[in-house]
Amino acid sequence: MAPLDWIAIAVLGASMLIGVWRGLLFEVITLMGWIAAFAMAQWFATPLAAWLPVGEPDAAWRYPAAFVLIFVVVAFGVGLVASLIRALVKAAGLRPVDRTLGAVFGLARGALTLLVLAVVVHLFSLNENDWWRGTYSAAILDTTLQNAKPALPEKLASFLP
Repeated sequence: MAPLDWIAIAVLGASMLIGVWRGLLFEVITLMGWIAAFAMAQWFATPLAAWLPVGEPDAAWRYPAAFVLIFVVVAFGVGLVASLIRALVKAAGLRPVDRTLGAVFGLARGALTLLVLAVVVHLFSLNENDWWRGTYSAAILDTTLQNAKPALPEKLASFLP
């Protein structure tokens, strides 16, 4: 097996272990929290930037500072809620099920990460290099991308090999 194959196995294994360690509910809630934090930051950064009490009212740094502030506060709040829910799952005795499903989620996340990396490799024409050609994982990733192409919107599918 080539080094790329070992890296792919390591990515899948690490993602699966993180999923086992954190559990499905914690993983899903934190993922939703990141999405909510991004959305909230986009919606409320402009009004908050006007309220920031430091610097000039039209300073360029106000919007990014407000965006980061909102993102961090929302992500931290959702993380606290996720921790409380994890404690409830543990108290209910459902932790083994949560961890098993977390492993499945982690494996799916690792596979998606590898697919995104494969798209990047193709976008930068790195797939012609020897380290990509002739590896088992590259063949599997390329086949998966080809099979996924018809199911994707045309604009998104245009980025796939």
